[in-house]
Amino acid sequence: MNVAVNERAVMGGNFPPMTTFEAVKINITDLFEEARQWLDGTPITTQEQADAVNTLKDSIKKATKAADEAYAIEVKPHQDTVKEIQARYNELTGNNKSVTGLAIKAEQACNAALKPYLIELDRQQQEAARIAREEADRLQREAMEAMRKRDAANLEEREAAERLVTQAKAAETVASKAETVKAHARGEGRATGLRTVPKAVLSDKKLAASWVWVDRQDELMAFIQDLADKTLRGGNRNIPGFTIVDEKVI
Repeated sequence: MNVAVNERAVMGGNFPPMTTFEAVKINITDLFEEARQWLDGTPITTQEQADAVNTLKDSIKKATKAADEAYAIEVKPHQDTVKEIQARYNELTGNNKSVTGLAIKAEQACNAALKPYLIELDRQQQEAARIAREEADRLQREAMEAMRKRDAANLEEREAAERLVTQAKAAETVASKAETVKAHARGEGRATGLRTVPKAVLSDKKLAASWVWVDRQDELMAFIQDLADKTLRGGNRNIPGFTIVDEKVI
């Protein structure tokens, strides 16, 4: 292994400051080709080789830093412009933790005003559907009983039973339609209606923990590992259930 030092990656000397894309591209491309040539998988066996590789690594780090600095300088005017445009539009349509735009506030106010009315309308519609269903079921029972008891030789009884069947069918249609009616606010644009959204409310911590352990164990262990890593980075090496192993890293 023979590693040469690429002086282009080292700041200073007679080389131009690496503050443009062209300059940093030359540095990094040359260093990559140098690494391809010399770092061919042959193990490091001498201190000289190790020192040379470390020098190459230092050159790469300096070239990376120069590239990052050049990027920051080149992109800053565009970032400032984007931030200024974003701030202007956020006043109107922003919707995040730091800002709520005027349009979002207005829409939220509309929803807040509509919700009580739609909830009451939905209650009334459900009550009407319940009454219609009860009436349909009653007429169906009466029609079935009349059909069962009718005298085939008595035309008047037969016609009366058939009228009940017709009424029961009509009542069934009314009930079915009432059960499908949804509370809406119409007008122009898309109608606004209520939606049923399921919400998980914790009621038994032990059962919930058992469910996670059985059905979501991988996700649970990843979460626990993340907590342990954060605790260790905070300087606490006493973490129940974990063995702290010191690894050598570069």
